[in-house]
Amino acid sequence: MKLISTLMLALVAWTVAAPSPAAVPSGAGWQQLETDNFIIFSNLNEAATKEVGLDLERLQAVLEEIFPRAEFDSPLDTLLYLFKDRDSFEPYALPGGQSGYFAPHKHANFAAVVGSTPDDTLPVVYRQYLHEVINNNVPQVPLWFKHGLAEIFSTFQADGLMAQVALPIGGGEAAKMGLLGSERMPVSQVLATESLPGDPEKMNAFVQGSWALMHYLMVDDDERFAATRRFVGELAGDPTADVSIAEILGVDVGKLQAAVEAYIEQSPLPHREIPVPANVPTSVDLMPLEPQTTLFHLGDLLIHTNSDRQADAKAHFDAALALKPDFAPAIAGLGLVSEMGGDLNTAEKYYRQALEQLPDAFRLQVLFGEVELGLLGKRRPQTSEEQTRLDQAVAAFKKSVELRPGYGEGWALLGYSYNLEAKPSPDAVTTLERAYEMLPGRGDVAYNLLLGYARAGKRQEAIDLVATAEARGVTEEQLAPARQTLLQLDFQYAVALARDKKLDEAATLLEKVVAESADAGMKKQAADLLKQIRP
Repeated sequence: MKLISTLMLALVAWTVAAPSPAAVPSGAGWQQLETDNFIIFSNLNEAATKEVGLDLERLQAVLEEIFPRAEFDSPLDTLLYLFKDRDSFEPYALPGGQSGYFAPHKHANFAAVVGSTPDDTLPVVYRQYLHEVINNNVPQVPLWFKHGLAEIFSTFQADGLMAQVALPIGGGEAAKMGLLGSERMPVSQVLATESLPGDPEKMNAFVQGSWALMHYLMVDDDERFAATRRFVGELAGDPTADVSIAEILGVDVGKLQAAVEAYIEQSPLPHREIPVPANVPTSVDLMPLEPQTTLFHLGDLLIHTNSDRQADAKAHFDAALALKPDFAPAIAGLGLVSEMGGDLNTAEKYYRQALEQLPDAFRLQVLFGEVELGLLGKRRPQTSEEQTRLDQAVAAFKKSVELRPGYGEGWALLGYSYNLEAKPSPDAVTTLERAYEMLPGRGDVAYNLLLGYARAGKRQEAIDLVATAEARGVTEEQLAPARQTLLQLDFQYAVALARDKKLDEAATLLEKVVAESADAGMKKQAADLLKQIRP
C-alpha cells in the first residue's frame, strides 16, 4: 500500500513555540500524489496539485542533467503538504507568519506551504531542498556554491519542455538585487568564507554575494556554465581535491571579483533557460485519501516539525482511531508520542502492535529498531536479554533496507548496530561504507565507519576516511574523536613495525601517539616502547 510506504514518524531535533491549539479537522477532501522523488499531500484542486508535483520532478531532473557526476538526488523521502488557503495552513504553521517552511530530518524532509500562492511559497521549498540534496551528495563543495545555487534555483519555473532559473523577483531595484536586497559581500570574501557568519547582516551579505557569483557563473555565458559543471565534477570525483573556481576559470580572484561586479550591474539581469530532460513524466495520478489517513499524516507533520505539538499530534492520531479503531499508522503515531515522552516501553508496545499489520512499513521497522537500541542504552549487550534487544534491532534494520535499499538511514543504523556486537561483525564495514556513500555529509556515519575500520584493522582506509570527512566539512569537534581512534591504529601499527625491526618508522608513529593521544594508558605504553627503541 502506498500509505504504508510513506509512514513518517521521527523526532525533530529542534523545538519552537507552539501556535494555539486548533480543532482537529475532519480529514475529508485530501489527496496524495507520488512521483519518483516526492510525496505530496494536498487539499488543493487536482490541476494545481499535479502541476506542483511535475514542477518538482522537473527541478530534480534539471539538476541531475547539469551535474551528472554529483548525482543530485536524495536518500530521503521529501513530503510536501499543500494547503488550499491560509486558514487551513494556520494550525500547522510555525511561528513567524511565514506561508511555508521546510523541515529536514534524518528520516525524511517535511515541507508545508499555502499552495494557492505557489510563486510566493514554493521558493522556500526549492531553496531548502537544494541545500539538502547538496549536503547529501557533494558536501565538499564550498559554502558559496551551496547558497548561490540554492538562490538561483529558488526561482525555478518550468513547463514540459523548458525550465528557467535565476528569474527576477519583483521589478526595478528588487529585480536587480535578486532575492535579498542587502549589501553584497565582495567575491574575495565570499570565496574565503567557510562557515556562515553569526551576524545576520554579514550572513545576508554573504548569501547575496554567493547569489551574485553563481549568477555570473551559470546564467549568461556557456563557457562559465561549463566551467562550473567541471568544478563540481572534479569535487564529486575527489572530495579532497584542492581546486578553486578561479583556477577552473583560469583567472585570479581579483579579476573574477571585477568581472562579477561589472556583470551584476546589468539591469535587468538575464535568466537562463535549460531544456527539461525527456524522461520527466508529463502526467501524474492523484489518489484520494480516507479521512483517517489524512488525520494521521497531518498529525505526523505536527510531531515532526514542532515537538511542542505532541498533544495536538496525539489528538489527530486519536481522531483517526475513532474513525478506524485498528488503524495501524495512528497506533504507531501513539508510539512516537510515548517515545517523545520518554516512555520507551509503551512506545515499543505500540510499534509491535502496528508492525503486526504493517510488517512492510520500512520506516516503522526503523522506529522499532531505534526504540530497541534506546532500551538497550545504545551500548554493547551485557546480558542475554540485552543481546535479544540488539538482535531485534539488527533484524528490524535489515528488514528496512530490504524494503527500501535506497534509504541511507536504514544502512547507517544497521552498521551502527553491527558495531555494538561483542565480536567485530564481518558485515559492519561494508554496511557502513554503503551508508556513508549515501550520506557523505553525516559526521556520525563517518565516525561509525571509522570504528568499523578500526575493529577490522583497516588503518589506511581509516586515514583516507578522516581526510575525506575533513574535506566534506565535518567540524573539528566531530573529527576529534576520529583522530583519537586513528592514534589507536597508529599505536597498533607501530607495535607491528617494531616487531618487524622497522624501528625508525615505529618511533615516528610512537612519538605522535605520545604527543597527541588522550588515552593515558596507551600514551604510557607508547612512551615505554619508544624508550626501548631509542634508549
